[in-house]
Amino acid sequence: MRHLPPTLLLALVLAALSACAAGQRARPLDEVRLQLKWQHQFQFAGYYAAQEKGFYREAGLSVSLLTPDGGEDPAQAVLDGRAEYGIGTSDLLLLRARGYPVVALAPVFQHSPLVLLASAREGIESVHDLAGRSLALEPQAAEIEAYLEREGLALSALTLAGHDGGVAALLDGRVAAMSAYSTDEPFALKAAGFDYRLFSPRSGGIDFYGDTLFTTEAEILAHPARVRAFRTASLKGWRYALDHPEEIIELILARYGTRHSREHLAFEARETRRLIAPEAVPLGHLNPGRWQHIAQTYAGLGLMPAGVSLAGFLYPPALR
Repeated sequence: MRHLPPTLLLALVLAALSACAAGQRARPLDEVRLQLKWQHQFQFAGYYAAQEKGFYREAGLSVSLLTPDGGEDPAQAVLDGRAEYGIGTSDLLLLRARGYPVVALAPVFQHSPLVLLASAREGIESVHDLAGRSLALEPQAAEIEAYLEREGLALSALTLAGHDGGVAALLDGRVAAMSAYSTDEPFALKAAGFDYRLFSPRSGGIDFYGDTLFTTEAEILAHPARVRAFRTASLKGWRYALDHPEEIIELILARYGTRHSREHLAFEARETRRLIAPEAVPLGHLNPGRWQHIAQTYAGLGLMPAGVSLAGFLYPPALR
């Protein structure tokens, strides 16, 4: 067989590469939506990184990151079909116990950032001093209720107030305490020179998962490869974000707004890494025994029936 002239061979190779690239461009990306829990901040750094560094695109996905309207529950948005994926808390287990087909894909925060912040000027030195006081409690905070109950302080012993997502009510003295994220609100209080007390459920033996990526049974049944690709790309994004926090902080400020200052985002990044604990636990690790313990804790407090099966709630290892 005669050899092709080098110029013709090069032309054929370039044409083949061009055709291959055109074929890849012609294949549309799978469009999906991720419902965030709150407005843009470092709490969602891994998803920004997956978007910016092309991890979602490499996985064949075009991902829209949705922020909630007001205090909308991400689980409701996913169950209503307004998003395919969402970020929830251990409260997902309560939904599953009520018959909702949510599936936990990957706990990103191995420890929950939910805490109680209380005003020191109100003379609050321990969680028991909250009895008879006003508490701003956010939605999807059942672990706070579990913590108070375990400390012998029922919600009925407090005056519950709406939570506006900020610290103004605590600063103004409209409430004596509020639920908050240890990764976020303490920075604002310190910046304001406000003397506060922080009470963590972990000190009372309530150590739940924090932000957890989830979807529905229907999504897994209809698009198993897409679910795997989305989970893998998201965790890849989190690895990148934890390794390059300064880069992602700059990305948030440039692309997602300046709601938080650079210093605030840096504080959030440090605290986020501490709660994700990537050196101790593989990112996204699902521990069935730990979820079972959470279920038992909820059941013991009457928040869900005892003996609820976790079958179907945890994303199967065979599909990861």
